[in-house]
Amino acid sequence: MLRELRRVAVAADALIEQCVHERLSLRAILDRFLPRLEGWLGAHGVLVTTRNEHLVEESYTWGAWNVLGGADLEHEEGRAVAVGTSTLLWMRLVLGGVEVGRVAVLLDGDRTSTADAHAVRLVLETIFAELDVVLEDVHTAAHKQRLIVELEELLADPVFERGVDRAVALLHREIHARDFVLVYRDEVEHGHLRYRTYRDGKLTHANDGTSGAHEALETAIAERGEALLEPGAELGAVRGGVETLLSTGITGAHWLGKVVCAAGAHGFSTFALDVVQVMSAAMSQRLVDFNRERRHLAQFFAPAVIAELLRDAHYHDKHLTPREETIAVLYADINSFTKISEQVLERPAAIAEFVNRWSAGAVELLWKHGGVFDKMVGDCVIGLFGPPFFRDSIAARSRAALEAARAIAAFTSSLEREAPYDRIPGSGIVAGLGVAIGLNTCPMACGLMGPNLDYTGFSSGMNNTARLQSLAGFRETLAMDSFCELVGEMPGVAFSAVMEAPVKNVKLPLRYRRLTFT
Repeated sequence: MLRELRRVAVAADALIEQCVHERLSLRAILDRFLPRLEGWLGAHGVLVTTRNEHLVEESYTWGAWNVLGGADLEHEEGRAVAVGTSTLLWMRLVLGGVEVGRVAVLLDGDRTSTADAHAVRLVLETIFAELDVVLEDVHTAAHKQRLIVELEELLADPVFERGVDRAVALLHREIHARDFVLVYRDEVEHGHLRYRTYRDGKLTHANDGTSGAHEALETAIAERGEALLEPGAELGAVRGGVETLLSTGITGAHWLGKVVCAAGAHGFSTFALDVVQVMSAAMSQRLVDFNRERRHLAQFFAPAVIAELLRDAHYHDKHLTPREETIAVLYADINSFTKISEQVLERPAAIAEFVNRWSAGAVELLWKHGGVFDKMVGDCVIGLFGPPFFRDSIAARSRAALEAARAIAAFTSSLEREAPYDRIPGSGIVAGLGVAIGLNTCPMACGLMGPNLDYTGFSSGMNNTARLQSLAGFRETLAMDSFCELVGEMPGVAFSAVMEAPVKNVKLPLRYRRLTFT
C-alpha cells in the first residue's frame, strides 16, 4: 500500500509541477489532473468544488460527473456509498484548517467495505495533497488581490485622512501590522511636513489637529525638515520596520512622503511585504490626487479653510457649487502702479518681484480676515467675504472686509520702508506706496465657475465695486453707503458724508463714503 501511495504521489507531483511551470489556470490544471484519477484510483467520474482565482466558488468535473452532481454528499465524509453498480466517496479540501472545497469521486464496482473505503481515501488524500500547493497559491493570490482592491477603495475615500485611517486598520487586521507611520509633504504650506502614526490599527498621533502631537516626530521635523523624507532618514517614531518612499513615479520627482510599517517580533511574511508595498504605491497615487486637489483650492482659500472643506466628502456640492448669497467685496489696487513700474522699478524682473511681494501679502491678509481670494486683475486684488461656508451675518462679512482693507492699506504703505521700494517715496515721481480700495456689500452668484473651475463671483454689484475703487485716490478707501450702514460704528474708523458719482452704463449714481483709519 505504501509503495502504491508513493507511486501515485510522485506521479501527481510531477504533473502538478509541470502545470505550475507552464503557469496554467486552475481550470487548465484540473482539466489535466482529474482524468488521471481513472488510472490512479479507478474513478470514472470526478467533481471538485472550490474557489477559483477570483475567490468565486466553481465546480470542475470529469467523466460521469452528472451522477455526482445530483448525488447526496451529506453522508459521512470518507464513507463509501453504493450508487448503482458504482461507489461514491467524498472528502473536504482543507488548507490551514479551513475548508476550501470538496472533491467527490465515482469509483468502479463495489468499494463500500471499510477496508476498501479506507484505502481509497488514503490514495485520494495523497493525490489531492499534491494539489494543495496550487490551491494555496490560488487562494493566496486571490485573497491578496481582493485585499489590494479593498485597500485602494479605502484610500480613494474623498476624505484623505479617513481613507488612510481605514486602510491602516485593515492592514492591521490582515497582516498584523503593529506600528504604521505616514509622513508626507504639504504641497500648500511649503516646507511643512504632516504626519499620522498608528498602533495596532488605531490613530495615535497627528499634527493636523485631529490627535495629539508625537514628541519625537515633532523634534525630528524641527531639526531636519524635509530631509526626513530622504531614503534611510530615521523618523524617530518607530524602531525597525519596513520603509517605503512615496513618490510620483516620475524620474527626478521629489519625494511625496514616507511610510514606515513594523510588525511584531517575528516580522512580516512575503505576503505581508507585498501588501505593504502595494498599499504604499496606492497611497502615493492618492497623495498625488490629494495634493492636486489642495493646490487647486489653495488658489482661493486659506489653508484652514481647505482643511475644513476636505474633511467633508461632499464639500464640492455643499460649499462650492454656484449659489446666490449677499457677500462683501473688496477691490484693492496699487496707486500709480504704471508710473512706479515704468519710471522707478523699470526692469520687468523687478516689476514682477514687486507684484509678487505685494499680492502675496495682500492675499494673506484677505485670508487672515476670513476672505476668499477671487482673482488678480493687473495689480488689483479682489476679495470676497462670506464664502465658502456663509456662516456669519452680512454685517459681520462687511466688518471683516473693512478690517482686511485697513490691514492691506497699512501693509502697502509699510513696503516703502523695504529695499528696493524705499526708492519710491524720494523718486519725485509718486508720493509713495499706497493702495486705492473699494468696498461693497451685494447679492452675488459665487462658486467654482468656468473651464478652470475658479472660485469667483458675478453680479452688477461686483462691477460697481470696481467702478468705486477706480474713484479712490492715493491711499484712499471708499465704501458704498449701504456697506457703511451694515458696518455701523467701528473703533478707529471714521466715515465721511455721503457722496455721489454718476458712472457709465449705470442708471443711478453710486452713493458712497470715504473711510479714514485713525
